[in-house]
Amino acid sequence: MAAALSGLQRERVRLYLRLVAASAVIGAIYGFLQGKNGPAPGFNVLVGVVDGPLIAGSIAAIEIFLLPGSGALRRLLDLPFAAVVALKTLVYALIVTAVIAGGVRMLAPLYPGRITVGPFDLTGDLATIGFSLSMTLIFVVVMQAASLIGRRTFRDLVLGRYRRPRAERRFFLFVDVIGSTAIAERLGALKAHEFLAAVFRATAEPVAAWRGEIYQYVGDEIVVTWTEEEGRPEARPLRCYLEMCAALEAAAAKFRAAFGAEPQLRAALHLGEVIAGEVGEQRRAIVYHGDVMNTAARLEQATRDAGVRFIVSDDALRALAPPGALAPRDLGLLNLRGRSGRIRAWSLEAA
Repeated sequence: MAAALSGLQRERVRLYLRLVAASAVIGAIYGFLQGKNGPAPGFNVLVGVVDGPLIAGSIAAIEIFLLPGSGALRRLLDLPFAAVVALKTLVYALIVTAVIAGGVRMLAPLYPGRITVGPFDLTGDLATIGFSLSMTLIFVVVMQAASLIGRRTFRDLVLGRYRRPRAERRFFLFVDVIGSTAIAERLGALKAHEFLAAVFRATAEPVAAWRGEIYQYVGDEIVVTWTEEEGRPEARPLRCYLEMCAALEAAAAKFRAAFGAEPQLRAALHLGEVIAGEVGEQRRAIVYHGDVMNTAARLEQATRDAGVRFIVSDDALRALAPPGALAPRDLGLLNLRGRSGRIRAWSLEAA
């Protein structure tokens, strides 16, 4: 029996199917407009319905499944933005040309006597190739832009979801790399940057798998957020932290070989109301304001004083059902720096 898909794999499959379905609709519309005055309008629609999903399916498979999952190909994404866009556009142009040139000739026998296809139809093939390449270029640029700021943030900016500030209840997970200052002193600035970049890269998959949004990187810290509705199922913030730690453990040998150190994490989780909204003119961004983030940051700092790796506020723990791998231990009421009132918190340790 095949293994069940992970949360991240399901998310990728859903995105893939949406893109393929949308391409079939776009292909059908384009085919209708192109051939409505021709001898066989239905032929152009059929070609669009076939070619659209073939082109989008091939390109989306590379973008969604192949590039994120292949160590060798992922290094291509480290190239400059313009170089990545140019290289992808060139490769995808070959795919587009092959599909369009082959699709018309494959389907022409379905309309004997009405559709005649020569060696290369300049008025049909090239026009369709140009349209497909334009759509492909837009797709590549959008995917690259979304990867820079996060797909959900990009979606929310495009849709204007936070044009007007709104109140939301959100989980905030503050994750810190233990001992990064000492590691930076030993490695030097450039190597320390490579070390943190490798840590962030290794922990990105668990964040995506548990549908978290990476709000920002602050030095050696990662801030991940979920709305309360998105975070509650399966205790996603807690499982996200567990899998981030597991991902670094799995890569420990590689880190030892490259940096002479094995990264470990400490974290804190809090839940509460924030105000979310867009800011900036030259560079738009979605930001969150409220005491929740400050409290989560202070709880993360409290892990040092308490001698624990993971602290969860009472508010966050009440909203979640801890997985069996974690056992809660009551830390009582904590005095946090910069806060007048105390907050009840729990340590979550391996069961």
